[in-house]
Amino acid sequence: MKRSKGISAKSSVIAVVLLVVVVVAVVVLVSMRQEQQTSTTQTSSTTSSMTSTSRYMPPPGQIVISAGGSTFVNPIMQVWASAYHNLTASSQNPVSINYQPIGSSAGQQGLFTGTLDFAGSDAPVSASQLAQYSSKGNLLQIPEALGGVAIFYNIPGISVSLNLTGDIIAKIYEQKITKWNDQAIVQLNPSVTLPNQTIIPVHRSDGSGTTYALTSYLATQDPTWVSTIGVGTSVNWPTNELAGKGSSGVAGLVIQNKYSIGYADSYYAFNNHLLAANIRNSAGKFVQPTVASFVAAASQFADVLSKNITASIVNAPGQDSYPIATFTYLLVWQNQNDPNKGWAIANFFKWVVTDGQSYSEKLYFAPLPQNVVSIDIQLISSINYQGKTFT
Repeated sequence: MKRSKGISAKSSVIAVVLLVVVVVAVVVLVSMRQEQQTSTTQTSSTTSSMTSTSRYMPPPGQIVISAGGSTFVNPIMQVWASAYHNLTASSQNPVSINYQPIGSSAGQQGLFTGTLDFAGSDAPVSASQLAQYSSKGNLLQIPEALGGVAIFYNIPGISVSLNLTGDIIAKIYEQKITKWNDQAIVQLNPSVTLPNQTIIPVHRSDGSGTTYALTSYLATQDPTWVSTIGVGTSVNWPTNELAGKGSSGVAGLVIQNKYSIGYADSYYAFNNHLLAANIRNSAGKFVQPTVASFVAAASQFADVLSKNITASIVNAPGQDSYPIATFTYLLVWQNQNDPNKGWAIANFFKWVVTDGQSYSEKLYFAPLPQNVVSIDIQLISSINYQGKTFT
């Protein structure tokens, strides 16, 4: 009996110990499971948060962008396109920018109709144009280059830069001044023997932002300009004047025709070894179209540009300001239909307005003022696909 009781007592102790162990194990397992569930919930929440705020990244593959428009910006745009392609060539997403210099008006139309992914334009898009395409959403107009419209000429025997005023240029294109030795020109250039030859004006045949910049300026100089010729990318030029397609076409006609005068951005003038006139600015000083004079003009409009990035900067105040300075713009829809192209465009634009500005001066463009770059970055950051941004 004693032996039986001892065994029973031992069994009871073992049973209790086992019960305690089981209870402890259950508690530990429950605790571990709760911790695991908590961890999974937090991880899921973090992942969800990251997904909702992350930017779009395209799958590996080449991305080809179709663009076109302004001939004014074409010289530097081709350099940008080539440099950016080389920069991205070894990445998982090489980007090719095919930009066609077809004129600002054609570029705008290509963007509106969807044949171009972005456009270059020296003229801002009007409110009436935007109203026609309101269903496409918000159009961004992003200044990407700062330059100037040069007035150049081909007068045999004249190898100096002539002094001209906006009023004289307007009257030449209105055919109110028809001879190079007109007294108005002679008085501004007393040390130059000007020929008794008929002036041959050359203008753009296509819709042109360069024409818009020039006519905007001439409207401030000649009170009759708006009613006779007008302001815009295409205006009422006299029908008996020569007309060239693109800036290169105007420069080519001036080279080919003695005693002619034309206009284009300063690159086309200086690259073709044409003489550019000194234009009298609002301070009464005759100024050449140079990088420094473009910067001087833009600096006078810092406050205006902070409120309206597409504001005109022609006829700027200041001793050193070139009077026909202008920005040229990248036009793109804020809401993109193709996320891969949207990603490439946004990143290309961001590079253009930052690192890409280092190419400007060699091509007679001025680097963008920092206040304009800051505005540009904000605009570019808003480009998106279904709410997901790219930069």
